[in-house]
Amino acid sequence: MSKFGNLPRQPIVIAIMVVLVIGGFLTFRPTGEVLTATAHFDRTVSLFEGSEVRILGVTVGTVTAVVPEGNSVRVDMEYDAAYDVPADAKAVIITPTLVADRFVQLTPAYDGGPTMRDGADIGLADTGSPVELDRIYSSLQDLSNALGPNGVNADGSLDTLLAAGTKALKGQGAAGNKMFLELSKAVTTLGDGSGELFATVRELELFITTLAQNDRFVSRFITDLASVSDQLSGEREELRAMLANLAVAVGKVESFVRDNKDIVEADVAALGDVVGTIARQKRALGTILDVGPLGANNLALAYDNRTATIGSRVQVTPNFDDIDGFLCSVIQNAELPDMESDTACDILEAVLEGDGEIPLPELPGIDPLPESGSGLGGGLSTGPATSLQGLLGGGR
Repeated sequence: MSKFGNLPRQPIVIAIMVVLVIGGFLTFRPTGEVLTATAHFDRTVSLFEGSEVRILGVTVGTVTAVVPEGNSVRVDMEYDAAYDVPADAKAVIITPTLVADRFVQLTPAYDGGPTMRDGADIGLADTGSPVELDRIYSSLQDLSNALGPNGVNADGSLDTLLAAGTKALKGQGAAGNKMFLELSKAVTTLGDGSGELFATVRELELFITTLAQNDRFVSRFITDLASVSDQLSGEREELRAMLANLAVAVGKVESFVRDNKDIVEADVAALGDVVGTIARQKRALGTILDVGPLGANNLALAYDNRTATIGSRVQVTPNFDDIDGFLCSVIQNAELPDMESDTACDILEAVLEGDGEIPLPELPGIDPLPESGSGLGGGLSTGPATSLQGLLGGGR
């Protein structure tokens, strides 16, 4: 038996219920701390001090002040700090019904991230107000007056437009339907390509901005272009005659080239030879260009007008030490094939220097020289010729 068995049950139940009620109150009651915020609306019809502030339809605070400020209205409010509000929250005025009180709704609901700080300010761009019914009625009335007998239809213009539209569209339902379908496809295409379209518009904007920044140069260019156009326009007859003469000249040149093709090719080939010779003698030409002016000046200074003589002494000192190099350059300038000119130069060097074996070329159809003491009377030596005398007579 419980130690409380002798106590009445009713007081125990009541005590438990009181404890639960107090605990629930302590758990779910507001913390008592409030945060403030300010929102700016373009209009606040039927919104007063004491109106509710809600999040997802749940009341979390009240409006503390509604203050007109020029073209906008400042709404001060406070809400329970137990409720988190996103830092980028927006504020809208909600009208549940035509007769119910309006309230301010903070949206969207918090789902993570930074929260709105105390005293936050929500700008006019982040707030919204409902469209009033009287504004709708006023807009409809303005439209009716504009289209009525005292507006655009004062002289029957609207009637004429409707009659013309009826006449033009009568029996054209299928074509009109097709037009709207094609228009819908066009709009869809533009929507699908909106990224590229806006990118093009942005690039066009940059281009126009660049032109605007260089307006002075653009204006000067257009002015110069206009001057050139005027000048060309004034000389259009001369330009026409010039183009006609140019066409005739081109025709004659074409005929000449066609009739003298072989001669032109031969002349071009000869010109190529001349250019090649000049290219091979570019070092000599360079030397002439370097020393030629000095030599001409010295010649002018050496000339004696009284005796009509040259007062100078010319001393020629040939370089016989490199006679093979001189002869080799002569052979190379003779335009022989590279292999033959190289062989000839090697032979000249061996003969004139006398310090090496003569590299005689192998000729087709001729046997090598016989051994010593045999063939051709034994008068030829198989050893290398070391001099011009040895090459010609073998020691005679």
